[in-house]
Amino acid sequence: MLFGQPRLLDDRQRPIAVPAKMFALLAYLVLTERAGPARRGTLRQLLWESSEPKAAAANLRKFLSRVTTRQEEDGFELIRNGRNHVELVSGSAFIDLVQFQKVVADRGLADLETLCDLYCGDLLEGIDWEGSDFQSWLQQQRTILRDAFVAAVASRLEPLDRKVDRVKIKVAARRLREVDPYNEIAHRTLMRLHAEDGEPARVRDVYESLKARLGEELNVPPDEATRELYRTLLPKAAPKAAAAPASEEPNAQQEAADTLSGLEPDDSFVPLLDRAQTPRVTVLPPPPLGGQDFAHQLADALIEDVTIGLCRLKSMSIVAPYTAAQLSKSRKRAQLRKLHISYVVDSQLKVRAGEPTLYVKLYNATTRDILWTQDYRLDKDAVAGQYRDLSVQIVGALKDWIERAELAYYDRLQHPSAYHLYLAGQKYLHALDLPSVRRARRYFKAAVGECTDFVPALSGLARTYQQEWLLMARGDRELLTEAKRLAIRSREIDPEDARGYRELGVCNLYAGQFDESVEALKLAEERCPQHADILNDFADAYSHTCDFPAALEKITRAIELNPLCPDQYWWAAAGTNYHLQRYRDAIRCVEHMRDKSAAFRLLAASHAMMGEFEQAQLFVQKTKEIHPDFSISAWLSIVPIRDRRYAEHYEQGLREAGFE
Repeated sequence: MLFGQPRLLDDRQRPIAVPAKMFALLAYLVLTERAGPARRGTLRQLLWESSEPKAAAANLRKFLSRVTTRQEEDGFELIRNGRNHVELVSGSAFIDLVQFQKVVADRGLADLETLCDLYCGDLLEGIDWEGSDFQSWLQQQRTILRDAFVAAVASRLEPLDRKVDRVKIKVAARRLREVDPYNEIAHRTLMRLHAEDGEPARVRDVYESLKARLGEELNVPPDEATRELYRTLLPKAAPKAAAAPASEEPNAQQEAADTLSGLEPDDSFVPLLDRAQTPRVTVLPPPPLGGQDFAHQLADALIEDVTIGLCRLKSMSIVAPYTAAQLSKSRKRAQLRKLHISYVVDSQLKVRAGEPTLYVKLYNATTRDILWTQDYRLDKDAVAGQYRDLSVQIVGALKDWIERAELAYYDRLQHPSAYHLYLAGQKYLHALDLPSVRRARRYFKAAVGECTDFVPALSGLARTYQQEWLLMARGDRELLTEAKRLAIRSREIDPEDARGYRELGVCNLYAGQFDESVEALKLAEERCPQHADILNDFADAYSHTCDFPAALEKITRAIELNPLCPDQYWWAAAGTNYHLQRYRDAIRCVEHMRDKSAAFRLLAASHAMMGEFEQAQLFVQKTKEIHPDFSISAWLSIVPIRDRRYAEHYEQGLREAGFE
């Protein structure tokens, strides 16, 4: 079973334990290879993209060996391993995904029940993958399959075939509404069935709930067909007055709390969203396009770099790329409204005349008026010019609010090949693991080879050496020295670019040069005041210098600009709250993290300082499962902190929790 939580069952419906990647391989073979053979090299790149080639090849061999052994032990054969290829053994077992494809292709109306039984959830639901390429592929396939289910069920519900059992029709309509809450065919079907059952109140409930959802989340009314059906079924139903009732001014802090992903309503520390008159803009990356993985990566990196470039403008508020990426998955108007976004730069990747093309439009998030549209052919020799054009277009479209002098920043055309290599390397910095960091470094070095004074690549190189220093347990001082040298060179080449100052500030912090770190990050913020990642680094620097109120101010602003932010933001906020003796707020911050494992020590210390020793012990155990050799003295010896009293404060919490 590949829909919903993936599972493999034997003849008696008992689960068979297999590696999780086996389900990914099965889905890939069915959907991409059309059940034909797949090259081993392709599978290595797909399933172990963050590993070096030799390590990926070894991982694939071990994985296929485990699969073969399990198949032999349990007497089945789903996957056949050849010398250069891997293939699906057709007809050897029931695969819900294969059956789903057959039912969708068959227009028979009697398949409603089968469709709903097969599509019990998203493809490979609940399984996360490390590789960004496979994650992008999986997200695309989930969307395609969800759309196929919606289209197939909708086409069988309207027009309604009276020969089909009414119970099955009702179940299918409810399932369709569950998968696609805006689907009006599902709602119309339920309205008809309730009317036939003599339940006018339920007809009204279905219609009003649809109307409310469309109005609140999409700001559109139901289709004319739905409104006409409602009037037909309930001829006495009079339209309500258009005037909206007066309401009290919403609590801004509460609204901000409800907006951020996973927040609890009583989170008093949640930052207040900026509601100044300056426009708030988000630049959404394009959804994946099948068969255009490289073009999508290039377009995605281009959009992110444009966004970061716009962060230097003081007269508009730019939503950080990380949050924009989360918004792009839904593109729902309700989320834009809750985040007080004024304008949206939307992007879409298409193929025109055989060439990948990026279509971009800017529209008013409230009125949906389109201000401009443009398309760009994705070519490595042209992408640098596209960066300039995109930035100028966005700034020009919002000319009533933009400082025109800022346009001069985009006049300098980057070296085309260097910029293309820089974008290719930039995508690997999103994963904090050694193979990704080193791959990014190779691209940045190649970019510098093309253009020796290309600041973005020099700054990127500095970041890779910093990250390797962290990943290697801070043991190799030469890595940090090289990172600092590159940061200084970057700053010297372009004193107006924030990136060099940012990298220098982080290097100085890791070296324990606190004043120099704060000064460099202050200069970075002056040059790019709305770059959320810079503000997060600044908060980290203030925290290590023990200026915790200033740290809290910076991290609050960073989260305002990047409300669907990475875990490291909340981790920084949690540590700051701990040192301000706001232990409950520290715990609440950690609760927003998707992966809390990095903060288990902090959770243990926070619970212990509040006398909650049972909870503290729980997180001590979880920490030791990950770091069995953890010791307080070894940990604190590598943490740069100016005032040792605060190190002792953290040590106190750790010891009371039960660490040694």
